[in-house]
Amino acid sequence: MVFTTATGCKDSVSGTITVYPKPAAAFTASPDICLGQAATITDQSQIPSGSISSWKWTFGDGSSATYNNGNVFTKNYSAHNTYNVKLVAISDNGCLSDTIAHTVNVHPEPVADFTLPAALCLPDANAVFTNASTVADNSSLSYRWNFGDGTAAATTPNPSHIYTAAGTYNVQLTATSAFGCVHDTTKVLDKFYDKPIASFSVEPDTLCQGTDNVFTDASTAPNSSITKWSWDFGDGSTATTRNPVKRYDAPGNYDVTLTVTNTAGCVSNVFTDQVIVYLQPVIDAGPSFTVTQGTLVQFRPAANDSSVLTFLWTPAGDLTNPAVLRPSLIAMQDQTYTLTATGQGNCTASDALTVTVLKPVNVPNAFSPNGDGINDTWTIPNLGDYPGATVEVYNRYGQRVFSSSGYGTPWNGTWNGKMLPLATYYYVIKLQNGFRPLTGHVTILR
Repeated sequence: MVFTTATGCKDSVSGTITVYPKPAAAFTASPDICLGQAATITDQSQIPSGSISSWKWTFGDGSSATYNNGNVFTKNYSAHNTYNVKLVAISDNGCLSDTIAHTVNVHPEPVADFTLPAALCLPDANAVFTNASTVADNSSLSYRWNFGDGTAAATTPNPSHIYTAAGTYNVQLTATSAFGCVHDTTKVLDKFYDKPIASFSVEPDTLCQGTDNVFTDASTAPNSSITKWSWDFGDGSTATTRNPVKRYDAPGNYDVTLTVTNTAGCVSNVFTDQVIVYLQPVIDAGPSFTVTQGTLVQFRPAANDSSVLTFLWTPAGDLTNPAVLRPSLIAMQDQTYTLTATGQGNCTASDALTVTVLKPVNVPNAFSPNGDGINDTWTIPNLGDYPGATVEVYNRYGQRVFSSSGYGTPWNGTWNGKMLPLATYYYVIKLQNGFRPLTGHVTILR
């Protein structure tokens, strides 16, 4: 520097300025790590001359450090997040570098979890595992399952696996995030039960329509007990009781099935047995008949299915053919005829009708009410067979001297308690039942 006064006097002085270079800060840091892992930080700072004497670090989580060397070191984080790591390098002359920063992404570990089946049913127990794994950043997860029985691993989220024998199996699930973060969990699977065995008996297994079947459960449940019964009777009806009673409404062959469930929820295989229900004959022998002796009678019965039934009328002697449904006969005597219908399975039904034969009424034309015990009353043979018949007797003047509804007591020739004179009288007998009245005369003799 030169200094000049106002009068022109000068003086000068000189000095030296030294300019030191500043460091160029640089470093690398693990860009992605999993929580619980350490980030590796490697210094790469440089200086043209002199040396770097200290490194001031800030780690983005509120912590910082100053090191006096550039050695590689690691940093642990306590929470998953994105952190900015910064470095300022300081030379031995106190020169500071520019601040340089790098990002470290700390990713959360997944939480591997799953639910075991509550119970497994042997043989060939199908275990279905329900995945419940989570990861805090909702990134995608991949899985690896070890079923503990030496079989190949599975990689599906919710696998199923067949166990062929009861045992204690350590089932392990390993969950890996998209950033390679890994967590595993192991659970013990030991809830094995034998599948129950369904069985039943039925009494009777062959029967006539309208008869009850009694089904008796004979199922077994090794190392457990049965709590549920499911019956299907093959006709659209079902039951859930242990020993049901069933009545079939229609004939047929019915496959009855039973499945049972034990306390562990294991369901048996289906057990099937057959019930044969035969048609129950339903018959009506038809109307009874009241006819005169010698009349041709044609029976008029009805049956529910004449094509599959056989028939037999008893007694058979008077009938044209006792083995047909509608035989005929010449009515000669009173008789009750029974029709028996027989179907498959020896199912039978019976009904009866009565044929009442009315014999001819031969009216005597005289009687002698003289007390000698011979022909003392006007006895009319066979008239008692005609229910409701009426008898009226008139004298020659048209006066009615006798009347009777039914003829339980024959006429003794009196009127109002007095003996009628010897004479000829006229009668009208109404047989009812569709018969024409009988008329004629009768004479009282002594």
